[in-house]
Amino acid sequence: MFKKILTAALVTSMLILPVSSVAPAGSVEAPASAQTQSYLPGDVPAETDVEESMSPALHALVLAMVNHDVKRFDFNDAALTWEGLYNMLSLYGQMDSRSITEQGELFLPEETVMDYAAVLDVDLDELGAPPASIRDRLNYDNVSRSYVVVCGEDNLAQIQVESLTASGDGYVLTGALVYEVENEVLVRFQATLQPQDNMFGFVVSALSEV
Repeated sequence: MFKKILTAALVTSMLILPVSSVAPAGSVEAPASAQTQSYLPGDVPAETDVEESMSPALHALVLAMVNHDVKRFDFNDAALTWEGLYNMLSLYGQMDSRSITEQGELFLPEETVMDYAAVLDVDLDELGAPPASIRDRLNYDNVSRSYVVVCGEDNLAQIQVESLTASGDGYVLTGALVYEVENEVLVRFQATLQPQDNMFGFVVSALSEV
């Protein structure tokens, strides 16, 4: 019960705290087989490995699952999908060279947000407008044709990759969301990744808690 409350509190703090600089959390003590990664969206070298390129997306989607209290990410759930997309933009959008910050708000061009949405293999037109539940944090500006994002931070938790196994033409990745302060595993998850010609190099075709 304490772990669930702590995890929810971390998500809440990420959603409401504005930041002037966002970066993936630093390394924590972990088993020798685990890997921790950093990544700059919009500037991915060709040799970037699977774990490094996908950590931001997995971080964002796992946080959305926790916030919605679900065990499996349902890509047909528009509210959940928008929450995951918002988390990605909020945590990592400021590091994208195409972003503009004005008066504490982050402006991301529509095509940039489409690049982020591609990791979910969703079309923004089909997804529809951001739901009312997150419009105080993410909305669309018709004048600039940009999405306006109120940024958050998550300095207390990070994704830790535990294994990566080839499966068909893709991979099965297992990992955990780890509370840095005490190196405590909050959520363990498994993701199925399929190669795709997008900014991340893959799409998340399945994600669930284990």
